Amino acid sequence: MRQFADSLYARLALVLLVALGASYATMYFLFLAHLEDTRNAAIARSIATRMQLIEQLLASRPVEEISALKGITLAEQQPAVQDDVPAETRRFLADLRLHLVEATGRKITIVPVLRPQAGLWIDLHGRAASGQWLLIDLPRSHFRGSGTLISALFVGFAVFFAGGMALLWQIQRPLKRLGKALETVGHSPRLDKLPLTGVGEIRVLGERYNGMVDRLHRYEEDRATMLAGVAHDLRSPITRLRLLLELGGGSRNGEMAQNIDDIERITEQFLVYARGSDDEAIEERDAGIFVEEVIAPYASRAVTMVCDSGDPKVAIRANSLRRALVNLIENALEYGRPPVAVQVSRSQDTVSIAVHDGGDGIEAGRMAQALRPFSRLDSSRSGKGHCGLGLVIAAKIAEEHLGELKLRTRSGGGFVAEICLPAASGAGQEPIGAVAESR
Repeated sequence: MRQFADSLYARLALVLLVALGASYATMYFLFLAHLEDTRNAAIARSIATRMQLIEQLLASRPVEEISALKGITLAEQQPAVQDDVPAETRRFLADLRLHLVEATGRKITIVPVLRPQAGLWIDLHGRAASGQWLLIDLPRSHFRGSGTLISALFVGFAVFFAGGMALLWQIQRPLKRLGKALETVGHSPRLDKLPLTGVGEIRVLGERYNGMVDRLHRYEEDRATMLAGVAHDLRSPITRLRLLLELGGGSRNGEMAQNIDDIERITEQFLVYARGSDDEAIEERDAGIFVEEVIAPYASRAVTMVCDSGDPKVAIRANSLRRALVNLIENALEYGRPPVAVQVSRSQDTVSIAVHDGGDGIEAGRMAQALRPFSRLDSSRSGKGHCGLGLVIAAKIAEEHLGELKLRTRSGGGFVAEICLPAASGAGQEPIGAVAESR
């Protein structure tokens, strides 16, 4: 919720809401003031007409006869001024007096009363009579907004606010999609292109991002082609050297054969890193049984397995994941110390395959360096036949399985390299393939 409140969309929506609210509130009160003034002018014209009729009657008939008429109340003396007249009524009378002066063309005296009958005493002194006051019922002192006006303004506000929110969403949605896409840059082996939607400036950002994705894909293809080509071309001379070595004989053949094995291992690592495993089929396997198969050849080297879960099912590319585990086990055997154990466990939706050893591991500040291609941590990695791709390949394979490789040094001593994979959700699950196709 806090993240949404800090977002551009929420802030623009708040600004739009405040601006529209203030605009429509101002419009509403301006309408009220205009309608109040129009109504007061109409009341003044009505009163002026009634005053003129009474004045004409007073000019031709006795006062007693006119006073006897229903709805007409006359007085010869000015009524007493009452002090408890509300301020709202006084403001209304000031506006009414101005309109009456405009309608009659003469000075008008108005005395408001609340008792015994609420009304307005108006001086009829003028051209038709003198010394007479006419009582007029007190009109409503102000105009109150009708339901129709409020409904019309509310509908207008709702339409404009909905339109503004739709426009903001046209900006927010592509920006949010672009932000999520940028999060995957450097963390995902494949990048998706963005659909070009939204306003013009947003589409330009999408086009530039898609152009960047195209360039990264080309760079990746060129790099993979170069590494694969180099590794492939090295295989032939390596084979010839091995053959010449076996035919030639000599006291140092064993050492030379070991060097050739190291070169061949490096070449194989180059091929694995460059080729990837997208072309391998996905299958659902029990992680415990799978790990037993992988560590079987290491039984003579005291590599053991512990399975802490009864149902560690995962959807994997078997050959690819086997290669990652072999790299981790080989690293533990060469750079760590016994005991070496592979632990399989499941926690909610994650299956963990962790390789434990009793060595010193890697310093916390150099973990990131260990996961960079062709990086060698010379202080702890002095073996031969390695090019700094073992952990990198394991991390890449974990990412291809929608998981991750975690490295940590245990507080009591020892090092752990852990592959975390999403647990299989059931028969026919294809999380890896589905993501690959969407990319």
